[in-house]
Amino acid sequence: MRTVEEHARVTSPTLRRFAGAIRRMAITVTAKALWQVIGHRTLEGTDETAFAEVFSGVGFYARPPRNGKPEAIVVHVGGAKHPVVVGTRDEKTRAAVASIGEDEAIVFSSGAVVHVRSNGIVEVRKPGGQAVALATKADVEALRDYVAGIKLPVDTNTGTAGPPVTPPSSPAGTTVLRAQ
Repeated sequence: MRTVEEHARVTSPTLRRFAGAIRRMAITVTAKALWQVIGHRTLEGTDETAFAEVFSGVGFYARPPRNGKPEAIVVHVGGAKHPVVVGTRDEKTRAAVASIGEDEAIVFSSGAVVHVRSNGIVEVRKPGGQAVALATKADVEALRDYVAGIKLPVDTNTGTAGPPVTPPSSPAGTTVLRAQ
């Protein structure tokens, strides 16, 4: 990444304009539509800051944790006065919670993970947690029907019911969705 001094030494105004049009910047504050991003240290010794609008994917919005090290790719559309965030990452948080294999995808925060595995299994769990198979609707309905149909043997001397004659079968569970 270029320093402010190196950028200032470029003599062509066109090269200077294009060199600063797409930037990698640190994210300092996130709220609503505008995030504060911090760039180069200026020649005066202050940090360059700007508020940039976030253009995330349709239907997806994420804010980094305060204790992470979030970065953004900022594009200056229409000049330096119109910064827009077009890509983000927080490598510190990703490294801590999101280890995946080839052909896998993950949505994560520091508190939860949705992991789509290459074998088609979807896991919802805490980072570092262990996902287990969940019961299907059919499993729950079969258990409901079993409980509703229980005819307990009654002790004719005391009038109290005893244990069921046959125990219920274990639910099969889903092979696609897992959760903690």
